[in-house]
Amino acid sequence: MKKKKNYFISLSLLIIILFYILLPISTGIFGTILPSLGYYPNISTKLSFEFFIDSFETYGLMKSAFLSVFVGLFSTLLSLIISQLVLSKVFFTKFYFYLKKIIIPLIAFPHITMAVGVAFLFASSGFFSRIYSLFVAGLDRPPNSNFFPDDFGFFLILGLILKEVPFFLLMSINVLSQFDSKKYFDSGKILNYSTFSSWLFFVFPQIYKKLRLSIIIVLIFCSSVVDMSYVLAPTTPSTLSIRIIELYQMPDIKNISLASCLSIIQFFLIIGMIGVWLACEMILKNAKSFYFCLMIYLRNMKLGENFLFIMCLFIMSISILCIFVSLIWSMSVAWLYPDLLPKNITINNFTVFLIDFSKSFFNTIYIGFFVSLLSCTIILGWLEITNYLNFKNKYIEFIFFIPLIIPELSFLLGVNYFLIRNNLDGNLISLIWIETLYIIPYTYLVLMPAFRGINVNFIQIAKTYQKSSFNIFFFVKLPLIQKAVFLSLGIGFLVSIALYTPVYFIGDGKISTLSLEVVNLSFGGNRKDLGVVTVLQMILPLLILSLIFYVSKVAVKWRF
Repeated sequence: MKKKKNYFISLSLLIIILFYILLPISTGIFGTILPSLGYYPNISTKLSFEFFIDSFETYGLMKSAFLSVFVGLFSTLLSLIISQLVLSKVFFTKFYFYLKKIIIPLIAFPHITMAVGVAFLFASSGFFSRIYSLFVAGLDRPPNSNFFPDDFGFFLILGLILKEVPFFLLMSINVLSQFDSKKYFDSGKILNYSTFSSWLFFVFPQIYKKLRLSIIIVLIFCSSVVDMSYVLAPTTPSTLSIRIIELYQMPDIKNISLASCLSIIQFFLIIGMIGVWLACEMILKNAKSFYFCLMIYLRNMKLGENFLFIMCLFIMSISILCIFVSLIWSMSVAWLYPDLLPKNITINNFTVFLIDFSKSFFNTIYIGFFVSLLSCTIILGWLEITNYLNFKNKYIEFIFFIPLIIPELSFLLGVNYFLIRNNLDGNLISLIWIETLYIIPYTYLVLMPAFRGINVNFIQIAKTYQKSSFNIFFFVKLPLIQKAVFLSLGIGFLVSIALYTPVYFIGDGKISTLSLEVVNLSFGGNRKDLGVVTVLQMILPLLILSLIFYVSKVAVKWRF
């Protein structure tokens, strides 16, 4: 009887978790589709495709679509190539074993902070312009040029590369640790292939399958990114994501319907891009003659790959300059053009900012805390319940990744539509609920291997002492995976800090965070404040990670 009761409770909790995830997803999808068809309760219930027809007549739609596709494909492809080239050159060197520690801070920085750093460097009054004016042109005012932002989104691509290369490096390193990768690499070297050729033809095929999901997620993100587009994308016209938000902001039912139509078009456009990527993958896989010719061509490309490696290092060094310039702006009293450095610096800017924007700062912290804790609890509950029920289905668990696979706007427009209709917009609980959907996939990826890798002998020993499932979970399983638990909490916090679009739509202007303030200040706000909030967004993740690692070590010592 007790066993049946426990089974029923476990199954009910499993259904609740699925409901927690699927309810907002289904709401978001239907909330986007219905306005696109002209369906508005109490206003218009007649379904029509006229808004889709009108959306194709939107000014600059093709250019916006092309820009989104171009940025998405090229930033993903270049990020992947650069990451693999860097790995091939440092593989199993002394630097390789420190690489993971170096790239974690770069991954921790939110995308928007890197975008602001790029803007500080390349804007008409930016750092590079000051160098040019001082040492070349002798200008005393910023040049009048349309250099930044450019019409083709190259600066947006650069900003995305600076963020996605570290991500691909980390994912690749984790995959490489799962098999004897050095054996494959040495095989290529024995056959007298160059370093990159050995990596490309012998190692990369072994890791690509496990990287495919990460690549697709990056492709979707780069094609639909919002916050970085505000800072780095062109405005005449901008990317499809920005066009959708601009239409949605207009208090007009027609424009809201057009925004919904464009978000659906964006969704199918990204599906098409994924299809093209997978098709190219199949073509390259089956084009053996082309593959053979490429192997011969690249076999002795030592001079060329060294040059490419130096170029990659140069591109990635821009990340350091972005951090440096943001730090200088945050501490400047007045940084007049064309001075290379400000004459006076102070840390009072941080005090003034934290007083003026204290609400945004503390919102960022406690939302991140609750979201990461809730996501960790949900995944631990899911893993424990599925283990108890002996229910493990990778297709059902794929549900966790739906929020990452669906473009943000295709999902959040519908959620916002539903919340506004029910007077739930600007609600903190709603925001935390939606943010957990974006944290859960990362939490799952960290906790699942650790939890399901627990040695069953420990569980059997605990059962021999007639310990309950509750006691086994809290006093046996959790201590064994506590490092993974702390890591998942840290990653959840970092992802929450970086989220902009959910705060913008779900918060509805009533809830502000640091990410929201960065974007707002980038529209001509005080550069000192912009520098301060950018640096805070860099420092906060590092402090959180340091705290997590410290608490984890203390917990291990306390346990033993």
